[in-house]
Amino acid sequence: MKKFNLFIALLALPVLFLACGGGEAPANDTTEEVEDVIVEATIINGLEDLEVTEIWIDSSEAAAWSENLIDEPLLPGEEFTLTLDDAGSYDLWIEDEDGGIYTRYGVEIDEHDYEWEVVYEDGDWNVPDATVTFVNELGDWTIWYAYASPSSEDGWGEDRLGSELLEPEELVSFTVPANDYYDFMCTDEDDDNYYLWDVWVGEDGFEWDVQLSDMDSSIEDVVEGDAPITIYNGLGDWTIWYMYGDPSDGPWGEDRLGSELLEPGEEFTFYVPAGNTYDFKVEDEDGDSYTLWDIDVAEDGFYWEVELSDMN
Repeated sequence: MKKFNLFIALLALPVLFLACGGGEAPANDTTEEVEDVIVEATIINGLEDLEVTEIWIDSSEAAAWSENLIDEPLLPGEEFTLTLDDAGSYDLWIEDEDGGIYTRYGVEIDEHDYEWEVVYEDGDWNVPDATVTFVNELGDWTIWYAYASPSSEDGWGEDRLGSELLEPEELVSFTVPANDYYDFMCTDEDDDNYYLWDVWVGEDGFEWDVQLSDMDSSIEDVVEGDAPITIYNGLGDWTIWYMYGDPSDGPWGEDRLGSELLEPGEEFTFYVPAGNTYDFKVEDEDGDSYTLWDIDVAEDGFYWEVELSDMN
């Protein structure tokens, strides 16, 4: 528990001179300690007919949710109180017996404590949309692809530009569910990538002026390496259009095939640095994706024959 301790300095009393020869008063040392501040979060089940089966409360800085805090369901009208280690920003996740999810992110909880009576209207399905705007401030470079994905997800999702291009000084706007953290990425005509990570998007939306300083070369660093990755198209009649291979602790990078296609019965090899864990994904001509997660790649590389059973 975070402690706020206040010590009062020693008070020095002036020397008292007595009439008969004088003397010195004894020192009066006083130390006062302020009581520890208790920071609590209380969840009240206001769902009327539904039990709360899971409660998760973690620091907003945590990389992942820790654990369900309740051993037994929280009945309608009941409440659960958690004493927190510290004042700060917290994320809260509530789940009811029907699998309904209720979340709040970036909640500031201090010594005044926090109380949330969870009601049906708080469900994530009732989250309003927020407008996100990308502005191309890259000078002479056109943006070809634009992505926005919740920070909790692994992939980037759809290209927000579709068949359009974002010319210099132009902007594009689209909507996402509000009150969540998002990662943003743009790719320009030279295949350079630009990123923003863990951006809180509230109901007021968000605007990103994409600038050259947002360029991140970390994805390019793994394009060449010493470990061969060979992917064989064993899908029968379906051609592979896109191929990805990137460190498991990062986002998907560039399409390894570039302008090529991987026909049935053919294979394609690219290289990555050995001694890391990678995720691999391909997409076929029908938009179906096939993924392998957390593959340890040594110096001898990795071989993957993509089959229909690997479809997500």
